[in-house]
Amino acid sequence: MPPLPAAVRRVCLGVSPPAVAAVAAIAAQLLPAQRRLRARDVVRKGVGDFVTPVDLRSERRLRAALRRALPEAGFLGEETDPADLGRDWLWVVDPIDGTSNFAHGLPHFAVSVALLHCGDPVLAILHAFPENASYLAMRGNGARRNGRALRMPKGRCDDGAILGCQWFRGQQDLRFLAALQRDGGRIRTLGSSVTQLLDVAVGRLDANVQEQGRVWDIAAAGLVVEEAGGRFTDWQGRRVLPFADLAVEHTPTLAAHPTVHRRLQGLLANVTVTRK
Repeated sequence: MPPLPAAVRRVCLGVSPPAVAAVAAIAAQLLPAQRRLRARDVVRKGVGDFVTPVDLRSERRLRAALRRALPEAGFLGEETDPADLGRDWLWVVDPIDGTSNFAHGLPHFAVSVALLHCGDPVLAILHAFPENASYLAMRGNGARRNGRALRMPKGRCDDGAILGCQWFRGQQDLRFLAALQRDGGRIRTLGSSVTQLLDVAVGRLDANVQEQGRVWDIAAAGLVVEEAGGRFTDWQGRRVLPFADLAVEHTPTLAAHPTVHRRLQGLLANVTVTRK
């Protein structure tokens, strides 16, 4: 990716330390909070969509910390009302990606923060469980995991491949899974878009294919994938980032090393994407 304009880079470098600290503070409290969570704390937002007091509290704290770091930025989060979406700078936050996992005591969930400039994620700060690892990426400046440079392994697309997948709740038309398994690859659904995309970046998954994903699900992790050397596109191979429309409900995505990406895109060429 080309380097950021100097002014944009300066902003990213300036806000990184407080934003990293804010994400780390939220991440540090999640495992104790998960152990204390009770069934009555889990509230239904919609069909198959839930929230806990921990989500709400985490997003409020992140929102306050990020506003202090960059007061001129708008805010888009999963759990609270958006603000100033038309501004050049925009924070995009998912305080707990994988809330259903979190609420059921399952280990896969993540904190995700992205800073967008004119619709393009230019800074990503995440903390993922169960690996308990932090991720940082800046547009054109690479990605890091726990402070060390991250480069995506080549991956594979054969009977030894492990492919992350997610689809719409209640979806019965799963022909894309059959297409993906044509080379013998095995499917995994871990319940968190962010952790699955990060698993691609580090090589635990050979690819991730999803019918669905909101802006806050994919903005930060998608940047990590790209900065680690992978491709992050829709099923037709068009780049997802920058976002053309923040109001889009869901975006189908394909994340993989370029070699694996080409093969999987070919397998998906004649598959219709279910949209909701």
